[in-house]
Amino acid sequence: MKLIRNVLIILSFLSLIACVCANANKINSINIGMTKEQVINCLGTPNSISAMDGVQYLRYNLYPTDTHASYGITEVYYVRVVNGKVDSFGQLGDFDSTKVPEIKSTVNLNIKRN
Repeated sequence: MKLIRNVLIILSFLSLIACVCANANKINSINIGMTKEQVINCLGTPNSISAMDGVQYLRYNLYPTDTHASYGITEVYYVRVVNGKVDSFGQLGDFDSTKVPEIKSTVNLNIKRN
């Protein structure tokens, strides 16, 4: 009887974790212009919130796939909220203004011979 009760407790706990843990695919359901409340309804409570000059950053640790949930591997995603609406979202390098811009150049390989 104790074994059955313990198994039921463990299964209940695991199902609770599965419901709470979002995977990174849910970030695709976020849209520019959504409210902070809509984001929280979609992704759940953020792991942390930071703010500066009227801009809020909602930080989420999301599992890359459903299978990684059992391993505890997460990736960090941010949702940037400006004036109560989503302005941008993704991983840090996706929209970070401090990222070094890429410099692209072209080289003309046509050689003129006289």
